[in-house]
Amino acid sequence: MAAGDITIEEVNTKDTEGGCREARSVSTRIRTVDDLLRHIEADLTKFEVATSEATKWEGLTADKATGEPVVTELHRVFVRLKPRPGPTVRECVEAMIQAAKGEIRQPIRPKAKREKHADGWAVLIVADPHFGKYAWRRTAGADYDLDIAARLVREASEQLLEVAAVHAPERITVAMLGDVFHYDSPHGTTTGGTPLERDGRLPKMLGTGTDAMLALVDAASGVAQCDTLVVAGNHDEAMTFAFQRILAERFRNDKRVRVEGEFTPRKYLTHGRNLLGFTHGHTKARKKLPQLMAIEAADRWSKCPYREWHTAHLHHQAAEVTRPIDTIDGVIVRTAPAICPADDWHASEGYIGPRQAMELFLYDTAGGLASMHVAGPRMTTR
Repeated sequence: MAAGDITIEEVNTKDTEGGCREARSVSTRIRTVDDLLRHIEADLTKFEVATSEATKWEGLTADKATGEPVVTELHRVFVRLKPRPGPTVRECVEAMIQAAKGEIRQPIRPKAKREKHADGWAVLIVADPHFGKYAWRRTAGADYDLDIAARLVREASEQLLEVAAVHAPERITVAMLGDVFHYDSPHGTTTGGTPLERDGRLPKMLGTGTDAMLALVDAASGVAQCDTLVVAGNHDEAMTFAFQRILAERFRNDKRVRVEGEFTPRKYLTHGRNLLGFTHGHTKARKKLPQLMAIEAADRWSKCPYREWHTAHLHHQAAEVTRPIDTIDGVIVRTAPAICPADDWHASEGYIGPRQAMELFLYDTAGGLASMHVAGPRMTTR
């Protein structure tokens, strides 16, 4: 009897931590990792090979009929499978492209009779919408998911743009102060690697958030000549770079909109005698923003006696913040409210209470704040 007529096959599989799966075989028939994957019917759309090994040796067995010794080639194969982490780079890029070129839902643009000599500067602050964040009112006090985020951003921005249109500014700025997106990787983690509860996979988060923010900028451009800027937050540094490119591509040929193209953590704009700085505010640089403004915007500092910073990140919830406005060395430093509610972690830590809102600031070209306006969902009790 030929050695090939003797079949030895022992296959074991088991599930391990983290949703992983291991398979081991000692066989005359299963010789490669691919053979083992086919044998256990591994679903490679859900799993990927983490580690694998295939070895062989010769074993001595006895012929069942004659008892004569037979040399048999044996194969030991091992494979460890881990769950695929999420969408591929290609899927993410395709989502970005679709978001940039797809049809954007057009909000009702404010219709106001424009004055012949419009003046002033309107600045709409969009801070911490956290598209992709998930909250349940039974544990956190308010519901929040992708659809709710898009609705709240749309409703608040429409109210504030109507106010802006009435004042007929010469210019409007949409400033996105970071954490537009709740997480930064297919694994559902922040830029620093913190895992989060989330609503939806990365392409869905990117698509919904991008559609909402592009529609907001498009609506703002119906009020006045519009410029827009984005700074990265601690949740979404990589997504911010991608989103900024989407903004640039979407409005590349639109003369109504200018997109700030620098990738710096702090950005500066001027209008008349006003100098404004914009940053997320999650780093140690927060404590020396006036000094940084004087250095980084030195040429504009001397020409603009009215100076302000707009920051985000704290949601008005951190213990060290005693008030949303501070004045440091003659420079006003503002902390913007977040449009999103607390999630389960923030609620358990006691970071609750501030109003969900967005803000609009109107500046006089001659220098100084003329008025500010707030819009957002009504505060409710649990």
